Amino acid sequence: MKKTDKQTAVRLWTIPFVLVILLNMLDGGIGMLTTSLVLEFGKSIGADETVAATAAGIMSLTSLFVCPIAGVVSDRVNRRTLLIFVNIGYAIALMMHFFVKTVPMLFLVRVLTGIFFSFVSVTLIAYVTAFVPRERMGEGLGFVALANIAAQAFGPGIGFWLADRWNYRVAFAAAAAIAVICIFGLLLIPYHEDPHPKKEGRLKLENLFAFEFTGFMLLAALFSSCNGLVTTYLRSIATARDIAGVGMFYTLYSVVMVLLRPLSGKLLDKKGIYIILIPSVFFAALGMVFIGIGKSLPLILAAGVMKALGQGNGTPSLQAHAVKKLDKARAGVATSTIQIGQNIGNALAPIGGSFIVKQYGYTTMFSGMGGLILFGGLLLIFLQYKKETRSHV
Repeated sequence: MKKTDKQTAVRLWTIPFVLVILLNMLDGGIGMLTTSLVLEFGKSIGADETVAATAAGIMSLTSLFVCPIAGVVSDRVNRRTLLIFVNIGYAIALMMHFFVKTVPMLFLVRVLTGIFFSFVSVTLIAYVTAFVPRERMGEGLGFVALANIAAQAFGPGIGFWLADRWNYRVAFAAAAAIAVICIFGLLLIPYHEDPHPKKEGRLKLENLFAFEFTGFMLLAALFSSCNGLVTTYLRSIATARDIAGVGMFYTLYSVVMVLLRPLSGKLLDKKGIYIILIPSVFFAALGMVFIGIGKSLPLILAAGVMKALGQGNGTPSLQAHAVKKLDKARAGVATSTIQIGQNIGNALAPIGGSFIVKQYGYTTMFSGMGGLILFGGLLLIFLQYKKETRSHV
């Protein structure tokens, strides 16, 4: 291979790659803009705390079952074409929120949203692999994760602002408009995908789930449980404790992640996943404890830093590791396997948390989650390491 060919092969920063990052930021922003509003929106139409929390988590619960299907489909059809169609459905489902007036209708709309959200989130990561050289996959997906971080920074704040300035329905309509913008973005990005090999015989479990990453899938569930609790309850806990300016939590979280993700992506490519995961578990646990005991803005902001160093760093690293270990033809199932864990945490943690809040309060709920991720996370890392050592994954 000529030197110029090798340089081209490992080139990361191209115009399509930059456009893909922007596309991820927009599509990721939709989820962050809307999910943080569902709890209070549900209450505004008559739901109690538990029912509203269930409505907030039902999208992720739906995604739990849809993600494996999305992974299979994205490995068998043209990913850009699939993204265009599911973004159309996503926009329609989001616009339907504008007409929601009853709790049953809210549940129905959130299920539909979860179906299209699953296909968008899984297919996007698989789609991105077409623009990232394998030897720089950790770094490349690290930069793509920055787009999601930006979405996490600005999405909730924009959603709160739209809801406060107008109402919840306008916020959901704005999210639908962003989905339409993503459709036009997909049409503009130059894209080539090698033909997918023809799949023979019946669908196998390995087409739906990458069993070699079971431990990491469960770890992703723990990380996302932290995220689900924060996304659902941070605004409520700030109101209950009279803490002003809590929106800065997301801003500080994002600033830390912008500084951290490129470095951790390179570290993943050079040193492997475990040097990232162990400290991530410790920081994620500290972040939950800080929110649990936080009665002032400085403690909540410190929790934002811990969350960035923990869950914020750990989850995208798990995603990049799985995609890097499997070939690009299985990028869909690699993505969906980790996202199954994310959906478990995002779906079940807010619902379970609602019962704990009723009985014991926010401090017990967040601090207990801190203890669970510390001990459960370290155990899962150890078990996954032993499994990979034996099977040479």
